[in-house]
Amino acid sequence: MKMAMKELKKDFKEALSEINFREYDPWSKKFMKASFIGQMWYLMKALRDDDDVEEELEGAETYMEKWHTTGDTAFRDMAKDELRHAGILIKKHYEWADDDKKALLEEHENKRQELLKMLSEEKEV
Repeated sequence: MKMAMKELKKDFKEALSEINFREYDPWSKKFMKASFIGQMWYLMKALRDDDDVEEELEGAETYMEKWHTTGDTAFRDMAKDELRHAGILIKKHYEWADDDKKALLEEHENKRQELLKMLSEEKEV
């Protein structure tokens, strides 16, 4: 679902850029295209919002990418914060989780540990 979300977000931004908001027609093809893509993106985002741990992990990955591209260590620190938040949420959710949810949380914890390891092994750019 992550790849679909990224693609929808990219397509939505592209569709928005094609609209002249000074003189737009809400019934035009360009406006309708942006509306439909935006609605699908929003609905998919709403469906996955129940997995706030995944959102934190994705945020960490995004900040790690920004750190690598910019060299700004503030992004590295933000990635660490996101991973700390994910760890807290995993512990909180685990207390009340059924077996299926526990398995998902364990996958998230493995991913979190992998990202933490990557952060600790990398030197500042």
